[in-house]
Amino acid sequence: MPSASPSLPPVELAALLRDAPHWELLRQRQAKETRRSVYRVNLKYLVKKFEIPCALRRYRRPWLTEDACLRRLDGNGAPRSFGWYETRENHRRVVWLVKEYIDGIPIVAFTPADLSALAHLLVHLHTRGVITDDASRDNFLRIPDGRLIFLDFGRAHLCSNNCRCSAEPIGWELAKLRREGFGWDAPLWNAFLPLYFARLDASSLQRARIRSACSAATLLRMARKTLQGYPSRS
Repeated sequence: MPSASPSLPPVELAALLRDAPHWELLRQRQAKETRRSVYRVNLKYLVKKFEIPCALRRYRRPWLTEDACLRRLDGNGAPRSFGWYETRENHRRVVWLVKEYIDGIPIVAFTPADLSALAHLLVHLHTRGVITDDASRDNFLRIPDGRLIFLDFGRAHLCSNNCRCSAEPIGWELAKLRREGFGWDAPLWNAFLPLYFARLDASSLQRARIRSACSAATLLRMARKTLQGYPSRS
């Protein structure tokens, strides 16, 4: 589990933001009890602001996992984290997570030319014990040298002791990639999977387990959507 302590002294992060002259709001939304805002600061930092009512005792803390994942990856396939700190504003608990801003081209749709870089990135994350749990295409960024970067680890799962992920969580991750990354594009999916397995150096047994977990995740979601009255592939 990630530590509940800030990663850097709060005074350093607070001073960094307090003295920054340029703030640009990129997006804002209400996620249950938490208001979430994302800023680009000084064209150098990406800052996430989480606002939670002080009266709440139980709430999600995505900044803990995101900071822990980014520190484990240390700038390889993801932004670097500068840490987080907490303040109080108008009866609200406010958490600031500060990470590196990376310039690049957001992925609107994957192409066959992206698949090798995508396999390389996901195998790197999975062998470092990181499951993003959010492999939708808008969380990937293509940087100028052609590599792909994953941006948002707020829903991620982190394996202990830097161990590589097991077949089951990888299968569930790839099921989401198939659905929300590839948009159910069968040729892309069928071209990607062998590249991923080769990069992972997966045994026949591991490949079978990953495929089985991926199929189970897909079937369960399709059944749930059907029972909710939605198209099975929504």
